[in-house]
Amino acid sequence: MKLRTLRPLMIVALAGTMALTVAPVASAAQPAKKYPTLIVTQTSTQVRLAPGERVRLQLSTNLTTGYSFIASGGCCTDGDLDVATVSKGVYRAPTGNLVGAPGTTTWTVTARRSGSTDIIVVTRPPGAQNTMQDEQVALIHLIVSE
Repeated sequence: MKLRTLRPLMIVALAGTMALTVAPVASAAQPAKKYPTLIVTQTSTQVRLAPGERVRLQLSTNLTTGYSFIASGGCCTDGDLDVATVSKGVYRAPTGNLVGAPGTTTWTVTARRSGSTDIIVVTRPPGAQNTMQDEQVALIHLIVSE
């Protein structure tokens, strides 16, 4: 499958800690490829994809602080179908011996069908029982079209 050229894509850097990687859906006959990491330079951005294309959101996170990081969104077309799905975040610990060093949390956003939606990344303080204390870290406006 050939990766479509992304239309103007401005990406966000949250204190130099967030990146997006664009990858097409892999087929069984296609070998795994490495795709470029796009550095995020502002907290709000727009991404255009075709159904089946994916965007990986990567955020430098430190679980030792007790804060949790959540990415959500992807709903809905007029027929109540998801425009995109957001995977559960996968945390990768730091590789060095530095105490308190941040790791990386990665989410995969998969475009499902034509429409537009917002993907929001928030951070939640330790012990928070509701979303009233969440702080928005990034907003990605996703437009999916054929």
